[in-house]
Parts: sequence; structure tokens; C-alpha cells
Amino acid sequence: MNLYHIFFFECKLATYVWSLVAYVIGAGNRPTSFEQYWLWVHKYLQNKKYVYTVGLAAICWATWKSRNNACFERKLISSPTEIICLASSFLSYWAGLQKGSAKEELEIGAGAVKTAAINFHPQETEGETGTVLLQ
Repeated sequence: MNLYHIFFFECKLATYVWSLVAYVIGAGNRPTSFEQYWLWVHKYLQNKKYVYTVGLAAICWATWKSRNNACFERKLISSPTEIICLASSFLSYWAGLQKGSAKEELEIGAGAVKTAAINFHPQETEGETGTVLLQ
């Protein structure tokens, strides 16, 4: 397993983010690697390659940018909700670059993820990063 699998799928923040995405799409589990992600989306988002490719890019880019802000600009990540809302904003922006059903599905997905993030916004308790929705 390489470092990116650990960073994008197994750190506490990433676990929460993927658990929330799993909840939104109705999955009973969350991916723990890129290989599992591709199998996972083929099962839960059949025939929507553009949605799950852009979705993966948005989540990874939001996670990476948040990590860089924490490491290089000393901006702490107060909640995984920040990462989810950032990924949602990327999805919304990138949806504007699409046409037809691709645009509509990305906009719906961005809204669903953002709404779920706000509804499940973790309450901070002694060093916890939030409730893990799925194990």
C-alpha cells in the first residue's frame, strides 16, 4: 500500500469524508484504496463514469489542499466538514463545465454531499474529529 492510499483513504479525516459520501450514495461501506474506490463506484454509481471520476478528483483535491493549508500555512482543519464543503464547491464549479445530464448529476451530487455534511457536522469532543458514520 502506498502513502497516497493511507492519506486519501485511511487518515481519520479521510475516513469521515468517505463515510459521508458512502451514506449519500447509499453504500454500506466506504472505500479504503483507489482500487476499492473503482469497484465501489461501479457497484453504486453504474454507468456514471464522469460522475465518479470528477467526484474522486474533487475529494482528493479538497483533501490535498486542506492538508497543504495545514502543513504550509498553519491553517488547522477544524472539522472534516471543511473538506467535504470544499469538495462540494469543486463539484459545483466543475459541473458548470459539463453539459446536459452530466452537469445536472454533478450539481445534484454536490448539493447532496454538502447537505449531508452540514447535517452530520461533528460536535468536537476531546480530540475527536467527528463521528465515523460507517466502520
